[in-house]
Amino acid sequence: MFKKFVSLLCVILPSAPTRFLYRLCGRRIGKNARLPALSYIHADEMSLGNDVDIRRFVFIRVHRLSVGANSIISYGTQIKGPASFTCKDNSYLGIHCIFHCLEDVSLGFYSGLGPRCTVYTHGSFLPVTMGYPAKFAPVVIEDFVWIAMEVAIMPGAHIESNCIINPGVVISARVKSNSLIQQNPNQYAIQDLSRLQRISKKSPRFYHHKMITAFLEAQALAFQNEQDSATFVLSDRSRFISYPETNCIEYQVNPKKKIRYDLEHFSVDPSRNARHREFLSFIRLRFGVTLRTRYRSSSPDIPG
Repeated sequence: MFKKFVSLLCVILPSAPTRFLYRLCGRRIGKNARLPALSYIHADEMSLGNDVDIRRFVFIRVHRLSVGANSIISYGTQIKGPASFTCKDNSYLGIHCIFHCLEDVSLGFYSGLGPRCTVYTHGSFLPVTMGYPAKFAPVVIEDFVWIAMEVAIMPGAHIESNCIINPGVVISARVKSNSLIQQNPNQYAIQDLSRLQRISKKSPRFYHHKMITAFLEAQALAFQNEQDSATFVLSDRSRFISYPETNCIEYQVNPKKKIRYDLEHFSVDPSRNARHREFLSFIRLRFGVTLRTRYRSSSPDIPG
């Protein structure tokens, strides 16, 4: 909590007192690191090399931050997520770049990204229960890589050393060393999405088990679930129950309070229960399942 308070205070302070306060909190801050006012920089573990230059209006909130010497993070860049962001010496992040670090992101020596590039370590929005894909994987960019403006780096991308990626390209796989990649507007890859859904889609029982166990493990909650059982009993005696025949999951807070998640019609009972809210956020992020609250009223649902 104290470290967060210091990070907030440093938003209005110039570089010299910011360096002093960060060091006081145990952060490793190199010589002449420029940390100006109007930028928010916070990480549970932080290491900034000598002559790091972080410009104004930068927002950084990750678990672990490591920025090599003589690196520049330019105006308006956002780096956020529960994982780690690492870049080695002489790295450059152009203006208004976005890094979503649900998994680790790393840049090698003398590598950089031009303006408005986006780096995502997660790809999920549409529900996996309908066969849509979801992917979570780290992103690796090795040494001497230049990525020009408005390039999208997708989960699992790995760009090997000595590469140039020209503007507008989408990278989603491994790029071999000594490559120059550019967009060819005359060639487009077209895939049959409905076929992909048919191949990818699995039974409701599979998805229910995956969602519940992944959530409980992510929350470090002890639970019991016998093989082939649809019930997951937690240590506080609350439980998640899978009903694959109706494609519903039920969370029983206690015998009188039950919350039903209807994955068939994308709706859920209203509740302010904290674990319920965490479960909703988790399955939306990790499985692309967004559920509307089914309020008990006669008025119709309002889209939006």
